Amino acid sequence: MMYSARVASAVLFVAELGRSVNFYRGLFGCKVSLQSEGDAALLLAPGGFQIYFIERGKRAERYPGGLGNHLLMWATETSEGLKAFEQTLKEMGRYTETHTAGGVTFVEGRDPDGMRVIVAHPDPSERPRSVFDSRLYS
Repeated sequence: MMYSARVASAVLFVAELGRSVNFYRGLFGCKVSLQSEGDAALLLAPGGFQIYFIERGKRAERYPGGLGNHLLMWATETSEGLKAFEQTLKEMGRYTETHTAGGVTFVEGRDPDGMRVIVAHPDPSERPRSVFDSRLYS
């Protein structure tokens, strides 16, 4: 018998818990589901995806060129939604660029710890990906 599973959660180590929670709440409308007395929180994104945040402090080491998670990619259903995310990232001072590859437009920014955050349109269910965006490798 074949069983299936879907990605349900991501775990992010962050320098400052409150700063990261506020960023993801403000940009994506995530809701705090659980929060410890200072070093961990669980946020629920619209649609139910879970993001665990664990505070490691400002002096925690980063491995930008190494293995592991280097970005979170989101998708929105409308071009108006994509423009709204772009504007919000600009207002937050976190916007870096907008580009198109393979018929998909990507709005990119950085979270408070410098991790890349990308919002794409159209959603993969509307337009399956046909090429690798070269910017994913940078």
